[in-house]
This record gives sequence, C-alpha cells and structure tokens, in this order.
Amino acid sequence: MLVCFNLAGCLHTMEAIDPRALPITTAPAQRLQTHVSFLASPALTGRQPGTPGNRQAAQYIEEQFRLVGLQPLTSLGSYRQTISDRIGDNVIGVIPPINHTARTRWIVIGAHYDHLGYPFLGADDNASSIAILIETARNLTGLSRYGIMFVGLNSEESPYFGTADMGSQFLFHHLPPEVGAAENLQAAIIMDLMGGVHWAPLKDAIFATGAEKSPELYRRVTQTQTSSLKVYPGGIHLVEEIPDHGHKAFSDYDVFRNHQTPFLFLSAARSPRYHTAGDVASTLNYERMAATVEWLRHLLALMGQDEAPYSFDAHRVEFADEVASFRSLVEQAIHEETRIPGTSRWSLRKLKQDAEWLREVRGSAPTPQHLERLERISIRVQCLMADYSGCFTF
Repeated sequence: MLVCFNLAGCLHTMEAIDPRALPITTAPAQRLQTHVSFLASPALTGRQPGTPGNRQAAQYIEEQFRLVGLQPLTSLGSYRQTISDRIGDNVIGVIPPINHTARTRWIVIGAHYDHLGYPFLGADDNASSIAILIETARNLTGLSRYGIMFVGLNSEESPYFGTADMGSQFLFHHLPPEVGAAENLQAAIIMDLMGGVHWAPLKDAIFATGAEKSPELYRRVTQTQTSSLKVYPGGIHLVEEIPDHGHKAFSDYDVFRNHQTPFLFLSAARSPRYHTAGDVASTLNYERMAATVEWLRHLLALMGQDEAPYSFDAHRVEFADEVASFRSLVEQAIHEETRIPGTSRWSLRKLKQDAEWLREVRGSAPTPQHLERLERISIRVQCLMADYSGCFTF
C-alpha cells in the first residue's frame, strides 16, 4: 500500500544522476575504475566469504598493496591474517613508523571487500572503498610517529556481522604484535559505500561521521579541505538510523566504537542500487572517489602532526554541525529544481516541516528530543536517497 501511495503522490523532481554518463578523465579515477572493474567482475561471483571469488579478491588486494609500496607485517609473515580456513583472510599492508617502540601508535584505515555472492557483484558495496584504500596508500610517505595499517577486511556482510568471525572484530581482538594493545590505536578510519550517486547535490560530496566522539580527531576532519570534495560532518547516531531496520550499527567501525577507539566513518550513503544486482562497476562516480583519495591524504598529514593520543567520549555530539549539515541537505530537497528524485507530495510536506524545525533549532543546545527529531530527519533523507517507499512515514 505504501508503494501505491508513494507513486500516486509523486511530484516533478530533478532527474536522478546516471553515473554511466559521468566523465572519467583523470589517471587516478581511471585506476580506481580498474580496481572496481576487477573486484566487481562476474568472474569473482560476488566475493562471498569462503568462495574462490573471495580468495581471488584477497589475492588482488595483496598484489596491489605490494605494488603501491605497502609492507607485510613481520609477525604475520605475509599480507594475510587468516580468520579461518572456511572464511578466508583479512589483507593487511603497512607503512611502518620510522622509530618503532613498544608504545608506537597506529592508524588503521580499513574497508571490507566481501559481498553477498552472485548475482550481487558489490561494486559500491564495497569494491569502491577497497579501490580508495589502495590508491590512498599509493606512494604515501610515512608518518614519523605513527604506523599506518591498511586493511582489506573480510566477512562484514550477513551472517558474519557482529560475530567473532567478522573481519573487523577478528582484527581488533587479534591485533598483530607490532601494534600490541588496543590502546596503541590512535584512530581507525573505516569506509563503506563510497562510489554510489543518485541525487545531483551529492555528486561531489561524502559524509564523515563518528569523529565527533574525539574532539582532536574531529578538529582534524573539519580542518581538512580540498577544492573538489564537499564533506558533510555528522554524528554516528544519525548514520545508524536505517530505513526498515531502526537504530543499529551496520559497518566495520562498530568494534572500534564499542572499545572506545577514536574512529571516523566515511560513506557516500546508500543509492537505489544498494544490495541489488544493479550495483555494478559502471554505476560509480570515480572522479569523486579520486577526490576522496586526495582528501584522505590531507587528513593523514594533519593527523601526523598530533603527538598526544586522541581522547574518546561516547556521549559527545557536535549538534550545531549536524543541524548545519542537514539544514543544507533539506533546503535543497524541498526546492523543485533540486528535489531528491522520486519525492512524493507527502514526503515533501514532511521535508518542509523538517526545514522549518532546522531553522528554528539552529543555535540551540541539544536535548534528547532534539537528537531524536534529527534522527527522524536523517532516516527520511536516507530513505529518499535510496529510493525506498513510504519515506513520509518516518
């Protein structure tokens, strides 16, 4: 019934972006496309853990880590951290610290490479992030006081999510001896769904969440600026409002957050191709992915200047910035020229109410009611960007 109401109430909206029409002109974007085209090829049959395609993906990531100059960890004897013979491996390559001691801190940069299995090829989810991971590491110079660990994580998708067999869970609970205790983790940067695009105002934008729990990391995230990428800061509590699922974690940042490791979660958000057979290599925005590589390099350079460990406050929010991010998005979503494709008249009515509230609440201190209202707005916007039905009900 929701589908019928949504279709019946459709308004004139801007056309959805066709990623296949986006130009791919720079060498970095072309390299990213090459990585995704291999990882999301039919030959790898969706990279489900334990399958030949999943092992082929791990081999490709290992080869690329070697080519871009990452080193294996001596304790592992290779680029592989085996989760189990049944599931397969995490793939780890590092830039070691210049002066290694027992208390050397490490920055983890990770993304999962597994997917659901054929016919779901998983270009955006999550070959896009693995491609960015590889290219961020390319010829990256070491940070004097930190080691940098690049990790292709396995077994993120169901049924492994949240279990001891999830790649990120396994990594955290089996940190290599070079890292030592979890307290030696300065921060974790996790990426998921980095290539999709549907709504034109987000063609050159990504979302940065989670860093608000650490004021020092958040300062570096907001200081990092490049001319070709718009970064919307937001709280992880907003990302975890998921249409049809409620409030829950959904990516590899979860284990770091739960153990109070400062973390940053990057995503370009779900597109209508999320977890469908339409998530193929031709539907990604490779020039934005290339811009993300440069943004990450700038961020790492700033983080490398920080001598003290980052703090962590599980209850910390940056409410003013969250309001500013969603006010910008909702104001664009209510204008006819920039409405999210497929917006119904009922969703538009709710969005106009959201826009009015965001104008009124600007400058206010966050209350539980304010945070809950912002979460409702987040889930509505996510719902519309993913082209789900019934978005006006949230």
